[in-house]
Amino acid sequence: MTTAVAAAMVVAAAFSAHAQTGANAGAGVYAANCAACHQAGGTGLAGAFPPLAGHVADILKPADGRIYIGKVLLFGLEGAITVNGGNYDGAMPSWQALSDNDIAAVLNYVSNAWDNGKSLPPSFKPFTADEIKALRTPELTSAAVYALRAATAGGGGSPATATAATSPVSFTADQVTHGSDIYVDRCVQCHGDTLDNGEFGGAPLNGSYFSKHWGGGSVAALVAFMKAKMPPDRPGSLTDQSYAALAAFLLDANGYPKGDKELPPDTPAQQAMSLKRGP
Repeated sequence: MTTAVAAAMVVAAAFSAHAQTGANAGAGVYAANCAACHQAGGTGLAGAFPPLAGHVADILKPADGRIYIGKVLLFGLEGAITVNGGNYDGAMPSWQALSDNDIAAVLNYVSNAWDNGKSLPPSFKPFTADEIKALRTPELTSAAVYALRAATAGGGGSPATATAATSPVSFTADQVTHGSDIYVDRCVQCHGDTLDNGEFGGAPLNGSYFSKHWGGGSVAALVAFMKAKMPPDRPGSLTDQSYAALAAFLLDANGYPKGDKELPPDTPAQQAMSLKRGP
C-alpha cells in the first residue's frame, strides 16, 4: 500500500467518523427535545403533532425551504396546517434556547432520517451552526413564521379547514375535581401547588406560558403532549379519561369556563375543540 493510498484511507475514515458523530448528535437532540411530540419514528400524532417522516424533504425542495424550517425551530410555529393529508392546528414552541450546533445537528438528522434523505433535492447541503446563527436575526413571532410557511412554495401552509378546531372547549366541575386529584398525586412535585412553582423545575402550566404554548391550538394538542411526556417516569400510563380530566383541571386553572358537558377522551373530538379565546 502506498503512502498516498494510506493517507487517503485515513482521511476517509476520519470523515466517516465525523459524519457518524454528527448523526448521533442530531439523534440525541431529537430524542431529548422532539420525539415526545413527533415520535421516535417521525410519525407524529394524528390530530395533534404533524409527521416529519415523508414531509421534511418536501419543505426543503423550495429554495427558501431551509430558511423556513430553521426559523420554525428557532421561533416556533402557530396556525392551522395540512401535512400529508392531515390537518393540524396547534402551537410549536420556540427552541432558540438550543445552541446553533444542536439545531443544525437535529435539522440534519430529520432531513435524512426515516428515508427522508432519499427525497432530498440534489443541491441539499448539511445545515451548519453558522447558518443557524444567521437565522436568529431578526427575531420572529410564531405567527410570523406561519406567514413565512404560507409563502414558501411547497411548504404546506394552506389552512386546514375541514377539521380545524372550531368548537368551544367544554368540561365539567366533576372532571376538574378528578383532574385536581391526579395533579396532586402525579404532577405537583414538578409543577407546584400554584402550577408554576414546582420543586423540580417543571414548566409553568398557567398564565402567559400556557397561553403562548397552547392557547392557539386545540385540546387534542394539549392532551397529546401530556400523553407523550407525562408522567415523566411513565409517559402515557394514565387512561384517556384521566388525561381528559387533567386537561379539564388545567383549563379551569387558566380561566376557561366550566360547562355541563364533559371534555371527551377521544382525539377526534378534542381536535374539534379550540383553545382560542374570544376577542
